Amino acid sequence: MSGDEPGDSVGSTCEGISLGNTELVGPDTMNAPWGLESRFKLVQLACEFFDVGNAEANHTLIGKELTRGDHGQFPMLTVGDFLKYLEVKEAFSKAPNAFRVAQILRKMEDADLLSHGGSGNRSVARMDYQYAHYTTKVEARRKKFRFVPVLGPEFLYDLCARGLVHITGTNKDGDVAAGTGLVVHPSYILTCRHVVCDMKMDEQQEFQRHEVKAKSVYSHPQVDIALIHVEGPPLSPLQGAIFQKPFVAQTVYTLGYPKLSGLMDASVTMQHGTVTKELATSLSGDSLFLYSAISRPGNSGGPVMSDEGYVVGLSVVDVTGQYQQDERFAPHYAGIPAQVVVEAVKDLCLDIQLPFEDYE
Repeated sequence: MSGDEPGDSVGSTCEGISLGNTELVGPDTMNAPWGLESRFKLVQLACEFFDVGNAEANHTLIGKELTRGDHGQFPMLTVGDFLKYLEVKEAFSKAPNAFRVAQILRKMEDADLLSHGGSGNRSVARMDYQYAHYTTKVEARRKKFRFVPVLGPEFLYDLCARGLVHITGTNKDGDVAAGTGLVVHPSYILTCRHVVCDMKMDEQQEFQRHEVKAKSVYSHPQVDIALIHVEGPPLSPLQGAIFQKPFVAQTVYTLGYPKLSGLMDASVTMQHGTVTKELATSLSGDSLFLYSAISRPGNSGGPVMSDEGYVVGLSVVDVTGQYQQDERFAPHYAGIPAQVVVEAVKDLCLDIQLPFEDYE
């Protein structure tokens, strides 16, 4: 993948560092910044290697003597052990740079994917830095989304884009109209009620490269939420995307299909911002939350995602309001908070339960 192959070798300008037969910094190591594919692969391998359930097998694989603690527990494995594991498995065509590996492992620790067990100071040069991985129920439910805090917004976009669909139709004037939907079931698309009520939907839609037929729409009478029932090949829901309440100052991203002139194809875009108010009431009595990430026409129905990979709501309306020309302002956009979305979907009684996480 682009960025995985080094240009000027770090090993040519500094003393070589080695562990056993593995050169950690040098012309045959991955010294340049890594691409998303390689970083994702390394994170998966780290979870596999440091998993306490795999301790015995991994000790055997790297040829390390297995000794138990006073209470019969396996010792934690080290960064150096992990580098040996990558060498034995021949996971990469070039040996991963030890400093790059240590940086990613520290990010995993910060995201609570790894537990630090001491042995040495917090320096990338310390290969005796110990880790362990414990799989929790929440982590298992979140699937790949649990890696978002480690791999960043690029990874979040990659995960979400595949679960979003472009809903098309015409408005009352006969002009092309569109919105965004989220695949939450092989036969159901979650969107906003106003998206499907303000347009005459095209009967045939192309979702996830499949031609499907919009069979029926189930709209909530009070909340701006709707589910579209489609017929055709089963769609792929966004696995691991758990809903969670938004909170003030939370970093968020809007994703969807905004109307963009001059482009041949509709594209999923992502905008960055923060939650500015976690709960507000509109003049019509709707429960909303406010955020600064841009949400253009066409984004409606698309998810607002947190930087930890949770769905904190759905995009609804632009509430920038009217200002005088000489008056400066920061734009605000409104969405339906996750807890309201989850309850509204439950009210529709379609045997669809959106996953929700409330740590309170």
